[in-house]
Amino acid sequence: MDGHTDILFETARFNLSEVKEHFINDCCFGEDLAAWLQGRLNSNGMHALEPHQEDWGWEFSVKDSVGSYYVGVGGNAADGTANKNQGEWRVMISKRRSLWDMLTGKNKLSASEPIISSIRTVLEAETDFANFHEE
Repeated sequence: MDGHTDILFETARFNLSEVKEHFINDCCFGEDLAAWLQGRLNSNGMHALEPHQEDWGWEFSVKDSVGSYYVGVGGNAADGTANKNQGEWRVMISKRRSLWDMLTGKNKLSASEPIISSIRTVLEAETDFANFHEE
C-alpha cells in the first residue's frame, strides 16, 4: 500500500447530474455523499469534520483512536443509463502525516487500520450500492 486506498462502488443514490451553482468545477460531485458518509462515521464513534469542496470533488478530515485521515469523494456518471445519477463513486482514504513522515516514508496508511474497514462496512451495508472494489 502506498499511503492511500480507494474504495469504488456504484449507486444512483447521489447527485451526478445537476451541477450546482457553488461548484468550483463541473465535476465537483460528491457533496451529498460526503455529508452522508461524514454522518455515518460520526455515528460510529469517529470524529469527522464538515466536508469541504475541492476542485475535483469533496473532502473531509476524520480522527479515530488510531490516527487522523483525509477522506475524499468523487463520482462519474455512467454513460447510456436512464437514471442520470447512476454511476461510479470513489472514496479515497489517506493518512494525515507530518512533513517528516512524508520525507522519511513513515506512518503510511496500513491496510489493517480500522478507518478502511469502518468505511467499507458503512458502504457495504447499503442495499443500493454495488460492484465494490479497491484500488
